[in-house]
Amino acid sequence: MERNSDDAQAAFQLAFGSDSGRISEAPSFKNEEELEKILMWVRKFPIRALQKMGHIPENVKDADLVRAVFKFMQIGSIAGFENYYCATLPSANPQTYAAWIRLGELQVKRLATEFTPDRNAIISNLKFLRTNTFFHNKDIRNISREALHACGIELIEVEPFLTAPTPICAFYWRGSRPVIQFPTTKMEDSKFLDALFHAVGHLLLHAKHTSCLQLGALSQQAKISEMHAARPEEILELEADRFAQDILLSEAEECELICCGRFNERRCIQHFSGVFHVRPGILVERLQQQGKLNRRTLLNDFKIAV
Repeated sequence: MERNSDDAQAAFQLAFGSDSGRISEAPSFKNEEELEKILMWVRKFPIRALQKMGHIPENVKDADLVRAVFKFMQIGSIAGFENYYCATLPSANPQTYAAWIRLGELQVKRLATEFTPDRNAIISNLKFLRTNTFFHNKDIRNISREALHACGIELIEVEPFLTAPTPICAFYWRGSRPVIQFPTTKMEDSKFLDALFHAVGHLLLHAKHTSCLQLGALSQQAKISEMHAARPEEILELEADRFAQDILLSEAEECELICCGRFNERRCIQHFSGVFHVRPGILVERLQQQGKLNRRTLLNDFKIAV
């Protein structure tokens, strides 16, 4: 999904002025009905959590609460929010996830120069991650952060809000800097690497300022069947999924694994993990996506929390 940060910033400047140091600089509302409508929308943000963090003043109400939230999010209207944080809209909790992303944006400095991705270097680093993380059961996130930072990509972690299910990953641009954001909570190694490679897929395959929010994964069969009827933004997600799948485990490797016919045995997973230099949890997850292994298989213990 694409967002126009210049338009969003322009809307913010229009609403709050170029020097928006005070909440009172926000515009007034036409009538009580308009204010109440916006208040209903604003109250879906994690207000209390943001107040505890100091991002929203305590004890603000009504119009002042709207202005405080708009200022924190740097939006001038609901339409501006829907434009800038469009990746959150398909979710059931867009305000919560957008606030989570906003916390990440505040951690990342804008680049003074234009970012031009070096495709070959990025692909090389992804392949390094696939191989290198095979030998490390710990520090996968730090290894990934260092490898991507060498390519100009920021990988950050932000504690998720409790008012919505924990997201898997977000990808967005902070000015001209690409950012991949994960929650601080642990997840399976296969899920982490798949989400990471999916985010990089957007960077390499799609227009600048494309953004995405990963909340869960469809089965591989469902992804393929939906490709024909998908909306344009869904096709972007499917393309990024395919990119991640191919980097983590090539089609030839997947065929070799399935053709062995004994992939439900631990020694088979261990063997091909060594042959392909890929984490065994990734093999188990791929077989589950293809319907070859039950989701409740004992082989799930190959998946390590990272």
